[in-house]
Amino acid sequence: MKKNILTKAMALLLILALILPGCGKKEAEPQKTKPEEPAEETAMEEPEEDTSSDEDEIPPEQMELIKYNYYVTLNNEILEIIDSLDYYYEVVDFTEEFSLIPDTGLTYGYRVYGQNTDTLEDCLLLADMDPDYGEMDDLVKEMAEPLAALMETFLEISSSHDFADNQYQKAKDYHAVIFANGETVTDLGYKFVDAVAVMGDEKTAEEEEQMKADGRLIIYNASRAITIAREVLKEADAQGVSDENLTDLDLTRIRELHDELVTVVADFDAATQDNDQLVKESLSNSRPFDGLLDGLISALEWMMKQVESGQPVDMSGSGAPLGSLGHFSEVFGQCIDRYNTVFVD
Repeated sequence: MKKNILTKAMALLLILALILPGCGKKEAEPQKTKPEEPAEETAMEEPEEDTSSDEDEIPPEQMELIKYNYYVTLNNEILEIIDSLDYYYEVVDFTEEFSLIPDTGLTYGYRVYGQNTDTLEDCLLLADMDPDYGEMDDLVKEMAEPLAALMETFLEISSSHDFADNQYQKAKDYHAVIFANGETVTDLGYKFVDAVAVMGDEKTAEEEEQMKADGRLIIYNASRAITIAREVLKEADAQGVSDENLTDLDLTRIRELHDELVTVVADFDAATQDNDQLVKESLSNSRPFDGLLDGLISALEWMMKQVESGQPVDMSGSGAPLGSLGHFSEVFGQCIDRYNTVFVD
């Protein structure tokens, strides 16, 4: 099974879809017959908390937010499971009969992490509730059983210390579940990821327009910078480019995004130097990103230089090297974390 190099980058994109837009009020807690909220902060602007005891009185727009955020959380868990599936097959042969790949230098269970099924079970309840998300609702129901099987099996592998006993009997049992469900989860999971990503892009665009209309220029430009960075990763993904073939990247669109990012970061810096603007957006720090957005520009420029050099990325060391798509993705993730800290928490 071939590993998708940009899986982790795409996971970041989905986290962004959950936390990016809005001012950071927490969503109202649904009633007990509804799934509980995810622990993560949300960032879509939300209606006032509903204190009614009648679950049917939860405003439709609030239920849309709750359902959307749960689906984004499930997406992130799906991507983590797909990552574990790919890592699993770096050690185990992709055949129906369990067999370890010789001379990998890796231990069975290398970087395999499971999930509990709480979010999945909540999403199954939400799939039958309004609003109707069409294909996404259908996909949740269709992949629920195989996804739960992988989540639980990988959770067992990650804590198993006796998998080799009795001629690897436990490992063989785990493998039977993984081999039977892996391709189904990968296929349906990526369809689900794509569907939520489209919805996330739409919601982000709407929120950014509202930020701009409201004159919230600091959060608007911070959001735009992260959106542009996301477009860089999406462009690389659309071209089928990863760090393994980075020099194949066509920089035409990337250069346009770079120029737009430079302009947006300059506008962000100007807005943060305006005391009235800081007061308007309830910020006390004139450098809320501590240069991270400048670092994002630098990471993109290093990557562009790497492509222009025609030299492949040296992936022999640990971590993501300067000039790699992986390094740009890491800085992108740091910007998302800072955005969440400044505007959402």
